[in-house]
Amino acid sequence: MVSRRMIALLLGSALVLGYVQYDTVFGSVQPTLTVENNDTTAYQLSAYTVESSEQAMYMNFEVTTRDGERRLKTLSQLVWPDGDRNVTFADDGVPIQQITVAPGETVTTTIDGWARGDVTVYLGEKISDNETHVYTRMRTCPRTGQKHSVTFKEDGGISGSSLCA
Repeated sequence: MVSRRMIALLLGSALVLGYVQYDTVFGSVQPTLTVENNDTTAYQLSAYTVESSEQAMYMNFEVTTRDGERRLKTLSQLVWPDGDRNVTFADDGVPIQQITVAPGETVTTTIDGWARGDVTVYLGEKISDNETHVYTRMRTCPRTGQKHSVTFKEDGGISGSSLCA
């Protein structure tokens, strides 16, 4: 004979598991992005959504190098900022969103075009400094309910985080 305590424990576990499963399957599909600007200059953050990390690393961008030369670079060459300016995406068929945040502003949005398992790539540029590339991050999570954040700090620093719910 099963005790009442065991039945209550099993029912409670089933409810928690059901809630987690429901949120994983039916939760907010697109990742949520919050961009906070605590600096005294505006920034532009571009978000790209691709199927895999490998595909992301081969994405092409036209850039102006610090020597003033206009050339093509892959994302793998933009992982670490190197004084490149005017970073412009050069491929077709990749969903792009651009967010501009003024000093003291916070913007929250969802990343459109994301499907389960996709990789989101973020590229940040400092607008007042000839659109100098200052930030690159890739976020990957197979689940819905993701929350990504980027904070541009007053001292010029940048922090980012992600939650794979």
